Order: sequence, then C-alpha cells, then structure tokens
Amino acid sequence: MKLSIKIHILLITLLLLSIGLKAQKLDIRIFTDTKLNEISFIPSFGRYFVEIDNKKQSIKKSDIVRIKTQADKVSLYINDSLIGNYKELKFSSEGLMSFFLLRTKDTNLIKDRRYDDNLIVKVKNKDLFLINNIETESYIAGVVQAETWGATTNVDFFKLQAICVRNYLFKNLNKHKAEGFHLCDGVHCQAYKGRANQVEVIQGAYNSKGEIIVDSLGNIIETVFHSNSGGQTVNSEDVWGKPFSHLVGKIDSFSVGTKAYQWEKYIKIRDWKRYFREKGVNIKNDSIEKELLNFSQKDGRKKEMLGVPLVQIRKDFGLRSTFFDCQEWGSEVRLNGRGYGHGVGLSQEGAINMCNQGYEYWQVIEHYYSGARIKRLDDDIIINTSK
Repeated sequence: MKLSIKIHILLITLLLLSIGLKAQKLDIRIFTDTKLNEISFIPSFGRYFVEIDNKKQSIKKSDIVRIKTQADKVSLYINDSLIGNYKELKFSSEGLMSFFLLRTKDTNLIKDRRYDDNLIVKVKNKDLFLINNIETESYIAGVVQAETWGATTNVDFFKLQAICVRNYLFKNLNKHKAEGFHLCDGVHCQAYKGRANQVEVIQGAYNSKGEIIVDSLGNIIETVFHSNSGGQTVNSEDVWGKPFSHLVGKIDSFSVGTKAYQWEKYIKIRDWKRYFREKGVNIKNDSIEKELLNFSQKDGRKKEMLGVPLVQIRKDFGLRSTFFDCQEWGSEVRLNGRGYGHGVGLSQEGAINMCNQGYEYWQVIEHYYSGARIKRLDDDIIINTSK
C-alpha cells in the first residue's frame, strides 16, 4: 500500500515537472468571490521566500506565516511576530517544482487550497487581493480538474478538455488586463480551485501540451461546452444571437442515455398561462392554448415557443435546458426535458462516452466543433502574457 502511494506521488511529480518546463507565467486572481482579511501561507513543497523591500527572506516549513489587512496595506506576521506593513508581498519559489497551501480562518466554510509556484498579495477595497503567479500548463491542469474531475478517469477526455481550456486561455488572455491580472478563478473566466493532483488529469494535460483547436481558416476557436446536449446540439445564434461556423447544431447520439440526459419539471397551469400572457401571448385562442399545453420538440430543437425565446423560458423557470416537450398533467403542465446546459459546442457527457467507446480525442473534437482541427504549436512559441 505504501509503495503504491509513493509511486502515485512520483508519477504526479514527474508529470508536473514535465508540463512545467519552459512554460510561461500567468497571473490568476484567486478567491475572487470571497472577502478575506486574513489568510495563512504554508509552504508544502520546495523552497519559498518572501520578497520584502527588494530583499528575500527565507520561509521555513515550520514557520507560521499569517497575512492580514491593515487599512490599505498588508501586514506580515511570521511566528506571531509582526514583520511589517507593505503595499505588496510576493512569495516566490525556487526549483523545478514548488507549491504552497492557503488556509483561511474559517476552515469549515472554506477548505484549504494548494497552489503551484508563486503568490502575490495586495489590498483592494480593504480586502486581500490574491494573485497566483503560475506556469501556464500547471494552470491548465488545475482548471481541467476543477471543471471535470469526478466525471470520469478517462485520460483522453482530460486531454481534449485541456485543449479546450488552452483555447479559452489564448482567446481571453487579457480579459482582466485593466485590473492587473490575466484571468480570475470564477465562472466569469474558468473555474480554478488550485493545483491538479489527480494523475489522470495531469497526464491528460501533459499529453495535450502544445495543441490548440482552430477552424478551417486556422483561427483559434471559442471552445464552449456544456454538460449534456440531450441528443442534439444547438446553433450558437439560437442561444447568443451570433453565428460561428464551428458551433453548428447537430445530432449527438453519444449524449443519449447518460446521467444528465433526461429531466422533468411540473409547473402549475395557471402559472404557466400567466407567464405567457404577460409575454403578450393570446392564450384565449384555442390553437395557441393547445400548443401551450402540448408543445413538442420531437422533430428537432426549436428556438422559441409561441414567439417567446426558449432561452428566456429556461432562465425564467430555472430549467436544465431549452430542449423539452410539455403536456397537460392534471392541474399542472409537465415538462419532459433532455440535456443539461446551453447545448452549444461540446457535450461533456457525450465526449466521455465517445472516449470510453475508443474514439480518438481529435475525433471527439471534430464531431462537436464543425470544421475544426487540432493544430500543434511550435515548442518555442511565445504567449504574450504581458499586462
């Protein structure tokens, strides 16, 4: 058992070293949606220093390092001794691989998180402003784990997800340029909750290194994805009003019968009718009332119901998708739905199913992104990470 754990740790270490070599650094804001005025910094692996007034002070693993807000400055405590108050602190690492742990005061509410590489600390609006300065490929692996771990252990699926994450990064690299960092860790950008520590995820990310997805003209595409298409994906313009040649609706049999394929919801008929009446629909018309209580998408996905966009209906009633039929059910209307999410681009459950059936990762990508192909970047390509 102990030997197996050691081998597991060694494999993770080797993979992380491999994906980190020659990678460039990104500034990712972390704990974006959390107000913090105190946090503890704990070195977990490698050598760490705190940079103070252009000098480096070594941090031992036994040191207790606490960071607090003090007006518009950062207070640094080491072993309960106040070192000073600063506009900015940077915890920097040395060596091929280093990672640290951040612990909040309320560990029941916010669990400990581990991050690779470096940490920059400032104060903004009287709260701690934390930035993880991290190598690109390590960040990609962390996002893949945050977005998809637990759905499968298929390495090929994590490989294609890593490519999708890399595409998003390339397309949105300076999304927060004006705020002094590249991306945040929330859904506004890509979910990122710390370093990857699952072998399959890290291996998939490593196997995808240097690969991106481009359209027929060689342009990097927006690789949007959702949980389950319900058996048919959606045109991008049907959801966001803007067409993309690679985001075209198509039959997706690989999503049929999987975990999030079906759903249902019951709504009071009076509430259902009132909703459409308030949208300007003449529900007193017999043919309209009939469709209102017997709406069907069995012949394919539609954009609207009685002139009301399905994306709006989904939002207003909190539905899992826009792909549903409805029928009168006593005093209620029953919605029989398929799929989970906006339905545009890649279906995660469908992609997992394809990988499990033996399809190559590039075949999955070509299935969900029309006319798209994999392009390998040169090893010496420079990503412009300047802010």
